[in-house]
Amino acid sequence: MPYFEDNPLQKLALHAGEPEAVLDLRGLTADQAMHAVEELLHATVSAKTYLIRFDPAAGDGRETLFQPLGHRLLQARREGRLSQCLPGTDGAGYFISLAD
Repeated sequence: MPYFEDNPLQKLALHAGEPEAVLDLRGLTADQAMHAVEELLHATVSAKTYLIRFDPAAGDGRETLFQPLGHRLLQARREGRLSQCLPGTDGAGYFISLAD
């Protein structure tokens, strides 16, 4: 496994800026969390940038929301709902910018 002096995702996150709002999915089931994300993607909201937080990997082998949420956010970007989608540096969140 390669050794990185610095976290390579840190450089990506620096371009994200500060979010206007946070969608905290920690403690929710996968179904509840994905439903909350769908509501955000289809709602008329005042904030344009969000930090979506979810539970980090617990080391028990269970899937986190990183992959399923990432797939949904990339789909939303292809649909034109998002203008930006970046993973968080800790692997437990995404920074998104809603499209105008």
